[in-house]
Amino acid sequence: MTNQLLQQLWQLPKKSLILPASYELAASLLILSIAWEFSGLLNHFYTQDIHHMAETAPVLLALFLMLCLRAWIYYRQQTHWKKLSADMRKKYRLLIHQQLPCQPTTSRDYSLLAVETVDALDPLFTKVFPILASLLIRLPILLAAMLTIDPITALLFFLTLPIAPFLLYLIGQATRKASQREWHHLEALTKGFHELLQGMVMLKLFHQENQQREQLASLSRAFAAASLAVLQLAFVSSFALELITTLSIAIIAVSTGLRLLANTLPFAIAFFVLLLAPKFYEPLRQGGLVFHTLMTAHTAWQNLQDFLETASTDSPIGHCQQLQVPPSVYLDSLGYSYPGACTAVIDQLTLTIPADRITLLTGSSGSGKSTLLKLLAGLYQPDSGTISLNDQLLTTMAESSRQKLISYIPQEPHLFAASLRNNICLFQSVPDERIRQALRLASLDKWYLSLPQGLDTPLGQGGLPLSEGQRKRLGLARALLQNRPVTLLDEPTAGMDEALEKQVLRAITVFSRHRTVILVSHRPAVKAIADNIIELQPGGEPI
Repeated sequence: MTNQLLQQLWQLPKKSLILPASYELAASLLILSIAWEFSGLLNHFYTQDIHHMAETAPVLLALFLMLCLRAWIYYRQQTHWKKLSADMRKKYRLLIHQQLPCQPTTSRDYSLLAVETVDALDPLFTKVFPILASLLIRLPILLAAMLTIDPITALLFFLTLPIAPFLLYLIGQATRKASQREWHHLEALTKGFHELLQGMVMLKLFHQENQQREQLASLSRAFAAASLAVLQLAFVSSFALELITTLSIAIIAVSTGLRLLANTLPFAIAFFVLLLAPKFYEPLRQGGLVFHTLMTAHTAWQNLQDFLETASTDSPIGHCQQLQVPPSVYLDSLGYSYPGACTAVIDQLTLTIPADRITLLTGSSGSGKSTLLKLLAGLYQPDSGTISLNDQLLTTMAESSRQKLISYIPQEPHLFAASLRNNICLFQSVPDERIRQALRLASLDKWYLSLPQGLDTPLGQGGLPLSEGQRKRLGLARALLQNRPVTLLDEPTAGMDEALEKQVLRAITVFSRHRTVILVSHRPAVKAIADNIIELQPGGEPI
């Protein structure tokens, strides 16, 4: 984890790393200055060098200003680490999002990765890294200052310092396994809760909700027990660190007191040592408090790395050779079956889909039409056989090239909780005129003109709801806007009346010029515009 994380941090702008280091350096020097000034002030009172309180005003003002500056630096440190955390979490969510079209991971697994797993990295930046910066910058500075002022105390610092990290290493071996068990039970709980929500209506109909409730309660108890085991280890580690640092400070205090009584150590130096000792061990004590957070973040980081490494291994590196467009699509002995299924949805399918034509895939339910579209879009990887665009294999094509070539609109286009503009352009920067043209071609212009906020009208959750027909046309508008050589449309006119269907099919016919359009539908009007009709039978074989 450490090497990978340091590589990720090193790729950040150098300002993001230099700034917190500068803040920590300034804070460490302020700690030395405050302790030195305060010990000197008390030494003057102790030796009765100060006869009037007015003489202390400049020193007290300097101490006040330094304390204010220390508070401001602490605030700036926390703000910077929070911003860095937000940037890194955004980066990982984007990486997860990029894998969504080409990985078989279920939506609940993506939700766990994108929400709980990524959010578990936040304490790594807001709590662990500030402490790590203190360990790397503050401790050497304070140790060097103490070495010049009181070598005996510096020697005690040096001897007691390695005890805490060694103790944390021993505790970490047990905590890592407990943290992994906690994440395992969290995944099981997430999946169980997701299945319960999906099947709640069916469970109610068959009066089986009580049994599912008991299963969910069992998963909750297992997760709670795993979390409690981690918290117990976290308490042990915190207690051990507190005990070690308290004993170390006590040793230094006793040593300082004995030398002060023996008149071998000046009062100002002795008081300076007593002020500095707690600050020297403070990062170690805080390390014990966040040790549980570090182990949890370690497991989350490892889960993310495993997912992204698997994704990069599974995703083809591919090539970006020049491809004549629109391409013909060739399927050779294609086979695919869903995980756990006994029979193949598509078995030894061989066919040719011509370029510059509208091809209709039809057939009975279960014949693999929608599955075939997902294979053509690259969402699923075939178990056997090949898919080629002209002479280039789809599975060896670079992901960026494939995305520029193929546009896929499912039966139920997803509606984002965002504006109409972002729902059409999918958060890309596109001129508004092109978006309006796509809406007009998808027969959504009258509806769009009736919206109170135009393209800024919010849709999805918390926004304007859409009917099934409007969702279909919204998906079509996305395909028209993307304007890619290969367009895959799954039931594009379902839920539309005859007049609206004619308008949409007219737009698809115009759009299909110099493109390879592949449709899935049962409707006679769609068959009428198709240049090529392929009827599939169960097993994915053409009739």
